[in-house]
Amino acid sequence: MRHFFLAISLLIFIAAPVKAQEATPAAEVATPAAITQAQDQDITERTSPVKDKLAGYLQAKEPGSLNWNNWLQLSIRQAVDQGVSANTIVLVLLFPLVAGLIAAARHLLGFQGFGIFVPAMLAVSFLATGIRVGLILLAAIWVTANLARLITQKLKLQYLPRMALLMWFVSAGVLAVLLAAVNVEVLSSLSAASIFPILILMLLAENFIEVQTGKSRHEAVNIIGQTLILAVATAWLLRLDGLQKFVLLNPELFLLLVAGFDWFVGKYVGLRALEYVKFKKLLK
Repeated sequence: MRHFFLAISLLIFIAAPVKAQEATPAAEVATPAAITQAQDQDITERTSPVKDKLAGYLQAKEPGSLNWNNWLQLSIRQAVDQGVSANTIVLVLLFPLVAGLIAAARHLLGFQGFGIFVPAMLAVSFLATGIRVGLILLAAIWVTANLARLITQKLKLQYLPRMALLMWFVSAGVLAVLLAAVNVEVLSSLSAASIFPILILMLLAENFIEVQTGKSRHEAVNIIGQTLILAVATAWLLRLDGLQKFVLLNPELFLLLVAGFDWFVGKYVGLRALEYVKFKKLLK
């Protein structure tokens, strides 16, 4: 547990923005301006200003006539004109890249984790809540879930009722964090986040509990920590404005590049990078 909190603290420190001066006492309360700023940065919201910015990229580029290398871009432009959110389209296009990078981190670098689905879902959740706030919320959920697991073990319940009761405790913990978020600036983006990223974090608590019960503490901490590293890295990547613009304006090229990258990763059969470090003495 100590190693888990050290990993969370390090990731929160890395994700924290650099402040030019010491915060005043008034900064402890989440202001409407802070909430609005959090909404402005959220690409997962259909009504956020990011949507207008992405739609502006499409309008600024001359579409040209229908061709083999712009048919998808023209289809996207038509869908956006008909009311489909540009944010949604960008996230759908970026999701294969997230999956490919997670697969590469495991297959080429040797990272452990919960497969592709869990870190990818965490990345989308962190994108909506903000990386630092998402890590704080995840830590609160993890602590609540562990306390609930200790309580439910003593009750000797069957698996499904036990997990339902565990989710009851997790929901109570998340509710407490949400109620506190309106009074703490560092958690202000939670006030603007939709329910879906929060629900994703809550539901993933079951995965963290299962790995703790099925593996040793050291192995569980490694898996959870490396999953968080992958999620934070991909969430940061999804926030890049230049990448969002490139994906929206060149979807055909982007999808081909991602498919080629996945093919390259899948063809690799050598040792992983971390295995070279682990077996360095044997390889000499």
